[in-house]
Amino acid sequence: MATTTAADLLDQAAGGGAPTAETDGDAFASKLTREADIIIGVYLILIGTGSTLGNGRVLWLSYRNWKKLRPVELLVASLAVTDVGISLFGYPFAATSSLLGRWSFGTAGCTWYGFTGFFFGITSIATMALMSLLRFMIVYKGYPGSYPSRRKTGIIVAAGWLYGLFWACLPLAGWSQYHVEPFGLSCTVDWGSFSRDANGMSFILCMIIFCTAVPVAAMVASYAAIFYIYRRAKKGVDRHLKNNAVMSQKRREVERSITLMALAVCGGFLFAWMPYAVVGMWSAVAGADAVPIALASAAPLFAKSSSLWNPIIYLGMSDRFRLNMCGCFATPTQSQTAVHAHPQQPGAPLPLSPRGPLVSNLPTAVGPLPGALQATNIQ
Repeated sequence: MATTTAADLLDQAAGGGAPTAETDGDAFASKLTREADIIIGVYLILIGTGSTLGNGRVLWLSYRNWKKLRPVELLVASLAVTDVGISLFGYPFAATSSLLGRWSFGTAGCTWYGFTGFFFGITSIATMALMSLLRFMIVYKGYPGSYPSRRKTGIIVAAGWLYGLFWACLPLAGWSQYHVEPFGLSCTVDWGSFSRDANGMSFILCMIIFCTAVPVAAMVASYAAIFYIYRRAKKGVDRHLKNNAVMSQKRREVERSITLMALAVCGGFLFAWMPYAVVGMWSAVAGADAVPIALASAAPLFAKSSSLWNPIIYLGMSDRFRLNMCGCFATPTQSQTAVHAHPQQPGAPLPLSPRGPLVSNLPTAVGPLPGALQATNIQ
């Protein structure tokens, strides 16, 4: 008969974790220490609260200015909805389970959590890819008028949501399944099915291609093309503005702001989700036991932080959002009233907006624009 030694008691006290799946066959038991469980629970509460408040502000601002929103801003609002959705329908389950030291909502709750996380996640990825493609199309080809109609933009938004719904329903229909993650506190797509059967392998391969590789390639290619077009267009802008050094400097600042905005959106997404994709593929090929438990738990937690970054990017780097947000709270001052009462005189420099179209930010007296800029209209 086995006896418990003092060393064993010390080890249990130091670990403090719940029974593991290896020791009692419970897949829903945490494999982490009790301290780690609590830290993860607090982390998810903070991320969920911050994401809900931040994206809620974006949605509130979008509602206040609904009729004035441009196409890319409608996609930003859609992206905020996905972030709020995962914060409200997903994080409370994982945070509660972390604080309790085990997944506490059974198999049905595991399926629900996996479905909502996958649905909102794929919808978010698809929305970001569509946003980058829309920006490229506006820059490269242009549209009749300044921007595509709200109806066409609505179709684009709906396409992103239907894409996410399609992929999220496939495991429910029997192509793979939702399963508890290796550390036992949340659920996701069953990465381990890749090495078990052809059904799981085919789903994981298709998911990697169509839910990760294709959207990432679309974002990288679109923003690279935008930067290239802007770089060529900048030379023509500088030639037309050579007699107006102040305006030329402002034009360069506008271009730099747009470039940083695009880089932050694409880079933030890749930075948050690529580690999770790598760890998921690693566990699929080598098996869940081959991935260190610390890495297997850290990667999805880091990916969850992406829902908090988006409002920081848009509210922090977009002058249009920031100024409109301030305008919602601020009361008109005497100087602002005077500006509205006395419109800008003809010939005065036009105010610049980093989110405004490139053409509308040019002075009216500089003559015709170079061909590269006549079709350029970016947000």
